[in-house]
Amino acid sequence: MFSTNHFKARMSQRGISKKVIDLVLAFGKDEGDKLFLDKKETQRIIYQIDNLRNTLLKVMDKGGVTVVVEDETLITTYNLYKKNRNK
Repeated sequence: MFSTNHFKARMSQRGISKKVIDLVLAFGKDEGDKLFLDKKETQRIIYQIDNLRNTLLKVMDKGGVTVVVEDETLITTYNLYKKNRNK
């Protein structure tokens, strides 16, 4: 996406980083010719990310998870961690 010199100047003056702009573009609410990301929506996204993190930690505890799929049908699932497998 093209950025005007005005946009770049305002980013710099207001201490708004490219990462913040990317978040607004990804998650912001569309209101005509502008996007915004308010405090309430930001809190909702943080809550979702925290839940995702907790789920990912559970996957790590299992050593990973495999799901076997065939033609849009879930066949089976299992943990990758295999205790004493090579002993």
